[in-house]
Amino acid sequence: MLYFIFSKGENIKRDFALDEILNGQELKKEEILNMLLKRGGTLRLGIVDIDEHLERYVIDQGYPVGIIEEEKDYVHPQYQFQALPFNFFERDAKKVAKELLGKLLVRKLGNDYIIGKIVETEAYYGPEDPASRAKKGKREYNSPMWFRGGHIFIYMVHANWMLNFTTDYDEAQAVLIRAVEPIAGIYLMRKRRKRKNIKELCGGPGKLSQSFYIHGNMNGQKIGNELFVANSPWKGFEIKTSHRIGVTEDVEEHLRFFTYPNKFVSRRPK
Repeated sequence: MLYFIFSKGENIKRDFALDEILNGQELKKEEILNMLLKRGGTLRLGIVDIDEHLERYVIDQGYPVGIIEEEKDYVHPQYQFQALPFNFFERDAKKVAKELLGKLLVRKLGNDYIIGKIVETEAYYGPEDPASRAKKGKREYNSPMWFRGGHIFIYMVHANWMLNFTTDYDEAQAVLIRAVEPIAGIYLMRKRRKRKNIKELCGGPGKLSQSFYIHGNMNGQKIGNELFVANSPWKGFEIKTSHRIGVTEDVEEHLRFFTYPNKFVSRRPK
């Protein structure tokens, strides 16, 4: 992820978990910028002293560059989100769970956006899945799991909402969003979570639901204006798998997927 820094705060590197802060005056040639864009897929990089050429070039690449100001952060206003179509979700949960990794989870709050890069997911199936919310059949609270792919399915665990997106066309399936890497609207996440450490904002399904202002009334809604998933430029990262977390019974197949390496997943491999 790339950030243009317009703040003189002393703790910017720590507060935004930046791996490096670079001087924009030293980044003139396109080959250097191309390298920088590729590195931004695995690292969090800040840039100071940004000139018009650098800004224009990054925007023209369709890159969701972040802006850090004194009391606010946001994605560059000229960036255009490319929301995923509904047929992306009308496929098997395992396939969708894998392909959601690296995509942008976007929450719209009035004129503000909260954005995270999806770094960890879990696939769930119907009554035959012992860890699924559908295992005891259809109830009022879990009925959205039978909805066509592209709907929001939310349930509560330990006083926290769990955010899922339905998948497939007519089978009970869903993908749980377990963790995201904070990208923008981090000041709003901190306000909601009452936490300063960026790694404590979205590193688990309950935490990210708090940070993204997820609420129960969203259950059953179509993915749309309030909450949607958008494409991103990040590809080619390694994907690791494991059994699903926090379930008392699981299937033999690994159905948890996460990007590697990433410091924002809920549980790192040992």
